[in-house]
Amino acid sequence: MKISYNWLKKYISIDNINAEQISSILTYSGLPVKNIKKILYEEEDYILDVEITPNRADAMSHYGIARELYTVLKFRGYTVNLFKPPVIVHKNENIDNHIQIFIRENIKCIRYSGMSIYKIRIEPSPRWLVYRLKSVGIQPINNIIDVINFVMYELGQPIHVFDMDKIEERKIIIKNAKENIDFQSSDGLTRKLDEEDLVIFDAKKPLSISGIINSVQSDIHENTENIFLGSAYFNPVFIRLIRKKHLIQTESQFLFERGTDPNQTVYALKRAYFLIKEIITKRKIDHQIYDIYTSPIYPSTIKIRYNKVGNILGKKISKKKIKKIFSLLEIVIHSENEKSLFVEIPLYRIDVKREIDLIEEILRIDGIHKIKISDNIKISPIPNCFYKTEHKIQKILFEQLVCYGFQEIISSPMIDEYKNSDLLNSFFKREEIKIINPINQNYKTLRTSLLFGMINCMRYNCNKINYYNSNIKLFEIGKIYYKKNNKFLEKTYLGIAFLQKEEKKCEGYKPFFYLKGIIEQIFQKSGIYNYTQIFSKHPLLENSVSILYNKKNLVELGKLRSNIFRKNEIFYAEIDWEYLISILQKKRITYVPFSKYPTSRRDLSFLVDKNIHFEKMNQLIKKKENHVIKKIQIFDFYEGKNLPHSKKSYTISFFFESQKKTLTEKTINNSMKKIEFFLKKELKAEIRDKK
Repeated sequence: MKISYNWLKKYISIDNINAEQISSILTYSGLPVKNIKKILYEEEDYILDVEITPNRADAMSHYGIARELYTVLKFRGYTVNLFKPPVIVHKNENIDNHIQIFIRENIKCIRYSGMSIYKIRIEPSPRWLVYRLKSVGIQPINNIIDVINFVMYELGQPIHVFDMDKIEERKIIIKNAKENIDFQSSDGLTRKLDEEDLVIFDAKKPLSISGIINSVQSDIHENTENIFLGSAYFNPVFIRLIRKKHLIQTESQFLFERGTDPNQTVYALKRAYFLIKEIITKRKIDHQIYDIYTSPIYPSTIKIRYNKVGNILGKKISKKKIKKIFSLLEIVIHSENEKSLFVEIPLYRIDVKREIDLIEEILRIDGIHKIKISDNIKISPIPNCFYKTEHKIQKILFEQLVCYGFQEIISSPMIDEYKNSDLLNSFFKREEIKIINPINQNYKTLRTSLLFGMINCMRYNCNKINYYNSNIKLFEIGKIYYKKNNKFLEKTYLGIAFLQKEEKKCEGYKPFFYLKGIIEQIFQKSGIYNYTQIFSKHPLLENSVSILYNKKNLVELGKLRSNIFRKNEIFYAEIDWEYLISILQKKRITYVPFSKYPTSRRDLSFLVDKNIHFEKMNQLIKKKENHVIKKIQIFDFYEGKNLPHSKKSYTISFFFESQKKTLTEKTINNSMKKIEFFLKKELKAEIRDKK
């Protein structure tokens, strides 16, 4: 919502506080300001773009923001005053043309207030009013419509206006429409109304749909002399239903849907009359006020406990300070004792309904920045039953993938043979299943891998502008289907795909290892450590790796061979979901304290034959010398110029740590000597350097 700084100053004395300070105050009190724009229109002004949550209907106006600022500033010790917009209404009893108001739907229309104004003149608005409206993005129309818009942005109360001479028999009837009524609205559309729609009628025709959009027959025009203003409180639920049904989006609908103040309907009319009288100075204007409030809404009473405030906020706040905050928020204290207060909530605060809401108000006004953060870190242990259900496991792992920037997709289990012919011709050793009676002749094969859906999704998104300069990261869980030994089989897999744009590559970045790292992070989160890696011969993946757990295949990982995307590379991993779930459901969570003793690192460089991979070295070292080695990782790898053709160079980092004591140089050096011995003996390695 746009708030004018100069407009705001009409209701609160903040001349000594600039727009940037107001922005900071509003942000810290729960109404964040996105940006501040400086404008110059007759006078210098600042426009604050305030992000107001739907439950804070009380702050959706200039006076509402001023009231919020007054509370915060007054609590902080500023000398500040709040000025309510003035109204002057002299009741006129000499008017014979009274309007009769009838409410037939008390649940949908709780209160309806009206005002008839006579002998007005439609003309352009004065300069100050034009400026106020333009500053918040509203285009001026004429003096009457502009006053109504001004009051709505000033107080947050919508007002609708009718040409009173077009109201048949001087009757306003709020009721449900009859079935199949044509309603020609002021936006140029014709809508079909039915028995569920709340409509404002006169004696013969519809005038407005719930006060949010008028009929063209009831609108005022340049020759209008007498008008009727309506100000109501409608049930927000029914306004929301009307908005969805008829696709109506107006400022009035926006406010009604979030909940206005039922005690402000008459005051808003008086304010509009005051402004109209100020503008039209050459005529004596007569008026009459009407108010129907059949089922009054009464303020709710809430009990708040002092000890609960301290427990929730983590600090003690004095009773005097709590009472002061409530007084500034216009929350009336009905009764109190040593342990609690009973308070009455003003009707305009529709968001305060429970004790916890009151505690939030105390925190908001007192200042969330005053809550001190404890130096102690507290962790709630996760129970061992945590991994018992597949749903919980799926939720945790999917949240982890989303945090890494991946997006979940859901694709069809039927694949387009034409689009995926290059994949089908060489995919796996799985015999695909044909659909006997397909709906579409192209989609007559069930997928044998989740990769088909991911390829199609990437192909589609690569044509979108917003993906030109970004990578695409997807994941999907679903079933695959294939035949084996004349049996129909289906298995659930988790597919993870990553499209790397070649122009985005940077030196030292390896997308294969990035995706492999994601898999390893999933394993670490799941408590899977004792896995092995072997090179596999996958028909579609280059340099593919199989990750085994208990000698059974858990993951296939590699780069897609097929050149489907020009200048792009696709890396794909497929996890056997059913096997992963079975592993995790047997796992028990254990907690190991951090070692109190320092970690030591040693690097070792050596040459080995090209056909020897890191995983083989890793498994050998873990098997022979694992009691003090915490972690082993590749620091550097090289093959090519200045090395024998059959050799490659590794630099491996070893991290040593003990839970019992600080490791001495002698212990670490002895361990490194054993590692060198194993590498020389088992792998014929040539040691080059050690640090």
